[in-house]
Amino acid sequence: MHIPSSDRPRAVLAKAAVVAALIALAGCSQEDDSNTAADVPSATEEALAPAAELAAPAFSATLRRGDLMPLVFPGWEDKDKGRVGTVTLPDIGNDGKPVPDSEGEQQADVSPREVVRLDDTHAVMLTETVPLDDQGQPMDAHVAGAWIGAYFFEQGNDGWALSKRNDAVGYQGFMGSIGKTAVERIAPQRFVLTATSGSCWQGYCGSWLSVYELGASEVREMVSGIPMSASNGGADGACEQVLANERPETPPRGSCFEVEGSAQFALGTDDEPGEMRLVFSGTRTSGAGARAESVDSTVVYAYRKGSYVPGSGRNPVPSF
Repeated sequence: MHIPSSDRPRAVLAKAAVVAALIALAGCSQEDDSNTAADVPSATEEALAPAAELAAPAFSATLRRGDLMPLVFPGWEDKDKGRVGTVTLPDIGNDGKPVPDSEGEQQADVSPREVVRLDDTHAVMLTETVPLDDQGQPMDAHVAGAWIGAYFFEQGNDGWALSKRNDAVGYQGFMGSIGKTAVERIAPQRFVLTATSGSCWQGYCGSWLSVYELGASEVREMVSGIPMSASNGGADGACEQVLANERPETPPRGSCFEVEGSAQFALGTDDEPGEMRLVFSGTRTSGAGARAESVDSTVVYAYRKGSYVPGSGRNPVPSF
């Protein structure tokens, strides 16, 4: 349609007014939706979100490890790259012990070890936690151990919920592992975790035991570093023959030994848990050229004020 030149200014002004009105309406629409769609991430954003930013589920219907771990570590999966979680740990000094007041957030490879239902409404999960280096690889050198983590759960109407956590109950072990673990009952409603770690150095091998009591909101160390086994057959080949009561062509350079123990727990009462008995067996010599003698002994540890303390017997495991 042709617009006379005298009417063109009025047409331009009318068009501008329409555009301004449309812009104002769009602004009002955006402002009205600011508390709804603007706060909801798109499917693409959710897919690209790192695991650490994913929301953890609030409850688990079961005490299966794979169901509990995501409550503590959002996005956790039982596969190599899925076991990474954020934890708060102290640094480890050159002496292999935690450095006081050095706690900080770290990335770590976290794996569940034990889940214990303490009573009808309380449970605890124990984990093995291995810090990652700057390249995202587990710090699993020979001298590097692992952390024991403890995560506590309470059961409510909706299921099991995380109630408390402790990423750094204790540090022990070698090669990025806390060693072998087991749960033992020491009273009708009291449990302990045993962790036995070991390794070898130039043919000398040994292992050591630590025991932790499990509570509804705390895991406490009861005793640590008890020698449980030792052997030196790999360091001196003649020892294998001597311990088998054979005569080697070349005598051993010193004493020979192969001793191993196991822990047994007596069931006491909830007010007074039972004792811990360490039963040892094996063979050893008292020096170069000496005959092999059998080892058959028991060491008793008594439960005293939340700890295991030596009672009777002598630990026969040689030091090296």
